[in-house]
Amino acid sequence: MAITYEYAKLVEEFGSSAERLAFVDFKLRFTGIIQRTDLAEAFNLAEASSSRLLSQYHELKKDNMVYDRSRKMNVICNESYTPIIAMDAETALGMLSHGFNKNRLLDKPVLKYARIGKVPEQLEVEQVSKITRAMFNQHAISCEYISAYSDNHEARELVPLTLISDGKNWLFRAYDRSSTKRYNFKNFNFSRACNIKALNDKNQAAQSYELLNHDAKWNSMQAVLLELHPELSDGLKAAIRRDYGMQDNQNEIVLTERGALIWLLCNQWLVDKSEGINEGRYYNFLLKNRSMLKDYL
Repeated sequence: MAITYEYAKLVEEFGSSAERLAFVDFKLRFTGIIQRTDLAEAFNLAEASSSRLLSQYHELKKDNMVYDRSRKMNVICNESYTPIIAMDAETALGMLSHGFNKNRLLDKPVLKYARIGKVPEQLEVEQVSKITRAMFNQHAISCEYISAYSDNHEARELVPLTLISDGKNWLFRAYDRSSTKRYNFKNFNFSRACNIKALNDKNQAAQSYELLNHDAKWNSMQAVLLELHPELSDGLKAAIRRDYGMQDNQNEIVLTERGALIWLLCNQWLVDKSEGINEGRYYNFLLKNRSMLKDYL
């Protein structure tokens, strides 16, 4: 059955089962597996009720999943899967980070709002789902990556590890098997990864040294000392104090951030991390302890 529903139509067709069917589809699509225990935790369903729901989903989408007896769970059929619920990549990433929420599917805000500068089709949902499934199951992917700092766009092997959001872009942390540099853990932008292929062979499973607990920069928490930039006018300094929750006449902020995210923080907050050369650019802050953080910039 190839029908893909908008959530409102799914509710119209399946009533109280709609939310649970959407959850099964979401979990299967973006993690690659669904178990009865997932339904028990999400909806407090008994084992029999969970089994009936999975059977109902299977009747609607016979080619979406198969029961893996060795793993004792339902797993996605990558080649034949078609979604039961329409979902964009940004909504999916938000729910992977904060939990499944049917209200995100209804798109009925409590208050009116507008989002500025949304880029259409920035994230391709099928490409994103390949990355998140690899992340959940600790497998590698092959992809081409359009880096702003390298002309090498050849296919590389990555082991996706965790999601990152800077408030504007969705990124993922990964171990880059193709890197020739000393440090293989890096941040990647979802929108720049293309031609993604899942490497599901057992030989492509993540090795222990490729996992997040071996990422020294991710696990290192560093103090970041920021000072309102000395080139700002008094009026701009007063406005920035309000924007960043500072007290009147406060000129410095001390943050604690993962070493792997300090470069992103500096870009997002417009932090001057140069060595005394401003080059006429606008900055909100000056990085006071640059010498301590040079390995993270």
